[in-house]
Amino acid sequence: MTPTASDRLARFGRLPRNPAEVWQGALIRIPAWVEKGPDGKPYRPNGAFCVSLLSGRVNQKTEPQPGAQDPSLLLECLMEFGLDRELSGCRPGRIEVADQTLAIYLKEHLAGAGVAVTVTPGLAELKEVLDHFGEYMNQRPLPPNALDAPGVTLDHMRAFAVTAKTFYEAAPWRHLSDEDLVHVEVPSVAPGLRYFTVMGGAGMTFGLGFYNAPSEFDALVNSNDPHAFIQDRGHWTVLYGPIQDLPFGDADLWQDNGLPVAGDQAYPVAVRFGPGEEIGRPGPDLLSELEGLLLALAATTEDEIDRGRWTHEVQTSAGRKTVTLCLPDLLEPLEATPKHRPGEPVERRAMERAFAEMERFMAEGKFKNLDEANAALQREFSGPIFERPSTAGTPPEKAQELMYRAFDSRGRRRIQLARKALELCPDCADAYVLLAEEAHSPEAALDLYRQAVSAGECALGPQVMQDEVGHFWGITATRPYMRALLGLAQTLETLGDVDGAIERYRELLRLNPNDNQGVRDLLLPRLLEANRDEEAGALLRKYAEDGSAEWQYGWALWIFRAEGDSPAARERLQAARRANRFVPDYLSGKTPLPEDLPDSYSFGSKEEAVLCADALLNVWQTTPGAAAWLQVAKPKRSPKKRSRR
Repeated sequence: MTPTASDRLARFGRLPRNPAEVWQGALIRIPAWVEKGPDGKPYRPNGAFCVSLLSGRVNQKTEPQPGAQDPSLLLECLMEFGLDRELSGCRPGRIEVADQTLAIYLKEHLAGAGVAVTVTPGLAELKEVLDHFGEYMNQRPLPPNALDAPGVTLDHMRAFAVTAKTFYEAAPWRHLSDEDLVHVEVPSVAPGLRYFTVMGGAGMTFGLGFYNAPSEFDALVNSNDPHAFIQDRGHWTVLYGPIQDLPFGDADLWQDNGLPVAGDQAYPVAVRFGPGEEIGRPGPDLLSELEGLLLALAATTEDEIDRGRWTHEVQTSAGRKTVTLCLPDLLEPLEATPKHRPGEPVERRAMERAFAEMERFMAEGKFKNLDEANAALQREFSGPIFERPSTAGTPPEKAQELMYRAFDSRGRRRIQLARKALELCPDCADAYVLLAEEAHSPEAALDLYRQAVSAGECALGPQVMQDEVGHFWGITATRPYMRALLGLAQTLETLGDVDGAIERYRELLRLNPNDNQGVRDLLLPRLLEANRDEEAGALLRKYAEDGSAEWQYGWALWIFRAEGDSPAARERLQAARRANRFVPDYLSGKTPLPEDLPDSYSFGSKEEAVLCADALLNVWQTTPGAAAWLQVAKPKRSPKKRSRR
């Protein structure tokens, strides 16, 4: 003990002793995360707390720098509590702690102060103080910890941790997506666990999401606000994420007991999100049921999934279990018409099936005039597009027919149909496109998109590639190739090959100047970011009639980069403001972009402003003076005229 600490202890020993005073003290990790510690990782500082059971007053000290929990910090906290007259101004009759080692340390150092130290499990009053402190630090009620569930022990959580690690390392989201609703046929599990989806295919949220019935899953898929839908009904889920996403008690379990984990982003938590933001934690029985499902999925192969029903024997902490899982959709024949749930729209690409059928119908028919042809089309092509029998005859046509069905299907069925299409025709570009969309890394997607482009070129043939330049997309057969080329460009951009992406974007516009795919909105920001301003100017002039917010703000920035705060730049900026007045607040950083981008927009809306800023934010922020110019070049308001009375 340092001389200063010894002096403080001596002063503490001379304080008057109040036998009625009982203090509870503890060393804990503060219920808040600091973003970066000495090792660059998030950490929770250690803290010492003490509370007087007589007065209810509290004292707290935080460690000066990250380290192991040091009992001297609690000793300092206790002495400070007594020496501060406003807090206590006395010695207590007894100090209660929950830890035997801590009690021995305090007894040794407080022996001369005449203060008793006892071990008291629970420390209910201090726990209440710490709960309030945690809520204050986080500005919300803290979620329950795993051990708060009745009957759950450290052994239960260790078994769950081992199982969760096994599941994460098996990565079943490589073969299943959140569109695949799995039915637990055996064993009989809690009602809330009978149906689930595997999350992780999108590379964001990993784990399992559970449903009470298929109807709930369908309603969630078609909900405009999935988060609110889940809150209204309540659902069990197993989620993976960084340790700072865990309830604080769970984080302590992993840190204090060395529970296994698959990685820094793979700490598991099993919770039930209920109505009113209520959060529940599983008891021992439900934990063991989750173990069985996680282990069965970890042992599942891709071939088993494609059979639609499979069984595994697994060893859980509650004993050996037989688990049978089923994907009802995959038990249907491969050629079955896609099932449409109420309110679920037909996928846009699948609607091209009607165009392909119409083209074949027109090629086979002999009509006297256009009116007769239109009347025949009206008779033949009414009703849902998949109810009309297919007229596909050649292998390429049959393969494309399968892809139209794949586009309008869900989850694993899409992959099955794409692979079947490639068996029928190796040059089916859309099959590669779909497999690229389902790939779990940009690198894997890149290889598939390259194959898609090559397949599309082969399918169209050199004559079409040469003769139909300028008319692509207007011909249904060219669209798979255009989709492949666009996917390749965007994936190259994702992987940092901006020049390669620009080259493909320009090729798409050469083939289809009408730009049905909206390629110019992708190309303009890339040209500006690459300082290819001359090409950007040519693109802006080519589509000068485009009145969208993105085009107008892109044009204003292009002139500013060339001329600075010129009259022409201001004039163009005012035109942009008239197109959408909400954009400047996003581009200047005044208003942050939302986490989720809108699915649709109308001209002049906030949704359009979000999409515009998402596309142009980087180039506006990196162009010197541009963000500030948005504020400087604000239009002046006309002074209000005073009314005469």
